[in-house]
Order: sequence, then structure tokens, then C-alpha cells
Amino acid sequence: MGTLAFKQLPLVVKIAVGVVFNNAWWSIEEFVINRYGLWKFMPYYKVADPCVWDLAVAVITTLAIWRASAGRTIGVSG
Repeated sequence: MGTLAFKQLPLVVKIAVGVVFNNAWWSIEEFVINRYGLWKFMPYYKVADPCVWDLAVAVITTLAIWRASAGRTIGVSG
């Protein structure tokens, strides 16, 4: 049994990884940013509403998973 690359995992696993990272952001948002008032120092942040920060985290997570899924192709020269 060898090590699997992320690109070899099934789609459902990749989606689950994305959901986990977004849940981690929502937890940080709820338990740290909202609770301690750090939202005052974050431009365009809306308390208890979807905002630009949520969209940014979702886009970054999606791009990171997409890039990890693409992998690298090794060309054969000769």
C-alpha cells in the first residue's frame, strides 16, 4: 500500500476537504473574529452576514484544491 497523491483521490473526498477548510474558516470567524471584535479592523466585513471575506476564503480554497488536483505532468524527452 503506497502513498496516494491528492489528485488520485475521488471527487467526493476533494469536496469534503473543501467543506472542512470552509468550516474551519467559519469557526475562526465565529469564535475569534466576532467574539473579540476583530471585525472592526477588517474592511468590508459584515457581522453575521456573508461578506467579501467569506467569498475570498471560498475562492482561495477552491483554487487550492483545483491546483492540488491538477498535479504536474512530466514530459518525456528523447
